[in-house]
Amino acid sequence: MKVFSPSLIQILDEVIREKERSVKEIEAIKLNETENITQLLVFIKTSESPHYHAEHDLTFVVVKGKGELFLDGKVEELKEGDVAFIPKKSVHFYKNTGEISVLLAVFSPKYDGKDSIKVEL
Repeated sequence: MKVFSPSLIQILDEVIREKERSVKEIEAIKLNETENITQLLVFIKTSESPHYHAEHDLTFVVVKGKGELFLDGKVEELKEGDVAFIPKKSVHFYKNTGEISVLLAVFSPKYDGKDSIKVEL
C-alpha cells in the first residue's frame, strides 16, 4: 500500500517492516500534517485504554492485522482494509486480536496528542 501527498510519498510496507519488530505495545508515527488534519501510522500489539477525543474526529483504515473496535458500547470486528469513523466525544478503544495491528489514522482538526481523555468502563 502507498500513501501519496504533495509533501511526502511514503511506502507503508517498508515503514511497517522496519517498525513492527520494535513496537512493545502501542506506538504512532506522524506521516503528514496540515492545519486541518494529522495523519498517523499507529502500531498496536495490545489494546488501547478506553478514551474519547473532545475536539477531534478520527477516521482510520486497518492496514495490517485484525482487531476489535469498541465504540460507544458496541463491538465491531475489523480486518485489513476496513475503515472506521469515530466522531468526537465518542468513547472508544481498539484491541488487537492478532500478532500486530497497523492503522492509518486521520484526525481532524490537526492533532497534537493531548486530546485523549481516558474513561473507566
